[in-house]
Amino acid sequence: MRGLLRPLAGLGRFAMPPLARARRLVIVQIDGLSRSRLERAMEAGYMPSLAARLASGSHVLQSTRAGVPASTPAFQAGLFYGVSPAVPGFVWFDRRTGREVRMDRAADAAEVERRVARNGPGLLRGGTSYFSILSGGAALPHFCLSGVAGELDLEWYQRHMGAWDAVASLLAHSVTTARSAARVAHEIGVGVVDGLRWSVAVGRAKHEPRFLLHRVLVAAVLREVSVQAILLDLSRGVPAVYVDFLPFDEYAHRRGPDSEAALGTLPSIDAALAAILAGADAVPELGYEVYVVSDHGHVATRPFESLAGVSLPEYVALAERGAPLPRGAAHGRPNRGIAGGRTVGAAGADGVFTAEAGDLAHVYFLRDRGPLPLDALRARHWRVLAALSASRAVGILAVRGGRRGLALVRGDLVDLSDPLEVQRLPHPQPALLAAYLADLLALPESGDVVVLGWRGEGRDVIAYAWEFGSHGGIAPEELESFVIHPAERTRSFPHVVRPSDLYRFFEDAYRRPDERGTRPRRASCDAEAAEPRSP
Repeated sequence: MRGLLRPLAGLGRFAMPPLARARRLVIVQIDGLSRSRLERAMEAGYMPSLAARLASGSHVLQSTRAGVPASTPAFQAGLFYGVSPAVPGFVWFDRRTGREVRMDRAADAAEVERRVARNGPGLLRGGTSYFSILSGGAALPHFCLSGVAGELDLEWYQRHMGAWDAVASLLAHSVTTARSAARVAHEIGVGVVDGLRWSVAVGRAKHEPRFLLHRVLVAAVLREVSVQAILLDLSRGVPAVYVDFLPFDEYAHRRGPDSEAALGTLPSIDAALAAILAGADAVPELGYEVYVVSDHGHVATRPFESLAGVSLPEYVALAERGAPLPRGAAHGRPNRGIAGGRTVGAAGADGVFTAEAGDLAHVYFLRDRGPLPLDALRARHWRVLAALSASRAVGILAVRGGRRGLALVRGDLVDLSDPLEVQRLPHPQPALLAAYLADLLALPESGDVVVLGWRGEGRDVIAYAWEFGSHGGIAPEELESFVIHPAERTRSFPHVVRPSDLYRFFEDAYRRPDERGTRPRRASCDAEAAEPRSP
C-alpha cells in the first residue's frame, strides 16, 4: 500500500489543504453493527484486521449511543449537522403535503438535508462522502441518496489535477471494474438460490427481489468502488472523507443480525477497513486520523403479521372502524408479498395512516388537526388505543400529554416527566428511554401514537415491517453503537446521548473556530436525564 500511495501523492500536482492543526479526517461507518456484536465478531474471527489494530493500541474502542430513532438518517443528521432529534424514523407521514415520506427516496432525503443544513455547515464540507443517505455538505458526494453537494470549484480541480491523477484514476477504476464484474456474477447466483430457500422456509417472498438487487449492488459493487476511490482521496490529501459500509445492515434486515448471512458480510468489511487504514498509514505526512463508527445496533425481530395475522396498518384500520380484529396468525395464509415492496397505511375511508419501519411505527389520524394529545385520542380514537394496548405484539405506546409526553405500557400510564413513574418503564435504562421517547414526541412529524416493538427483556422484539432484524426502536442493542478512535484522541464517548454530540466533538477537534458551524440545537429534553453508561 505504501508503495502505491506514496508515488501517487508525490506525482500528483496538489495536496488539498488540511483541516485545523494540520490534520485530516476519515470516518468509516459500519451500518447497523452494535458494539456487542462487533466484539463477538472479532472474537469469532470475522474481523481479524480490526481486532489486531485495537490490540496494537493505535486505536481505542468505546461505547456510545445511537439516539432515537435508531436509524441511519437520524444518526447522519446529528453527526453531519448537529440536529438531534431530526426525523421521526425512516418512514413517516407529512400532514402538510398529505403524503408518505421515505428516507430511501432521493427527493425526500434531499428535502430533509436542506432542512437540517440550516443549523450550520456540514461536517464534511470540502471533502468527499460515499454511499450515505445525507451528504454532510461534502463537496463531492458519491452515490449519496440526497444528491446534495457542498460548494466545489470544479475549475480548481481541472487546473490542479495532473496527468498522474488521471493515470491513477484509470488504473484504479479498471481494476475495480474487473473485480466488481466477477463479484456480480457470483452474488447473483448465490442470491437467487438463497432467496428461493428463504422464501420456502418462511412462506413468503416479500422483499426478496429487492434484496437480491441490494445484495448485488452493496456486496459486489459499492464496497469495491468506494475503497478504490477513498485510496485515491487519501493520496490527494482530501481533508475529510466519509463512507458508509451497508452490507451487514442489509443482510440483518432480511435474515436476522445473528444469521450466518449477515455475519458473513463482516470479513469483507474488515478487509475494506484494513485497506483504508493502511492507506492513511502510508501517507503520515498528510496527517490522517481514522475513526470507525456505527450508527445504531440491530435486534432480532418477529414480524407483527406473524403474530397478529394482518399487517399493522390493516390492524389499526380495522380497530378505527370498529371491525372485528383477528385473533392471531392463520396457518396457510397466502403469500401476498410475492412481488416485494411494503404495506402502507390505509389513508382513505378510514382516515388513518400507519407508517411502519423496523420495530417503530407511527399512527396518524387524518381527520384531525394533529398532533393529538392523549385526551383527544381517548375521546375520538379510543378503539385504536384499546386495540394496540391489548395486542401481545405491541410493547410501548408513546403519546403526547403532560410536560414531556406519556407512555402507555399495556394500559399503564407513565408520565415521562416524573422520575419516579419513569422507573416503571420496562427497560434496563428507564431514564434514558424516557428522554428518548420525549425526543420523539417533540417532533411534530411523529405520529399521534408512536408504537414500539420492545416488550421487555426476555421477550421477542416485534417488527412492524416484514423483516427479521430491525432497528429504529428502543431495544437496548439498537441504542448501542460505538466509536473506534485514534488513541491520542481522548474523549469520553460513553457520555454521548445523541449523535449531535459527535458533531460537536468533530467540529471542535478538526475545525478552526472561524470555520465551525453553529452549536447543535438542543434536544427537547436534557441529556442529564439520561443514565450514564460504562465504557
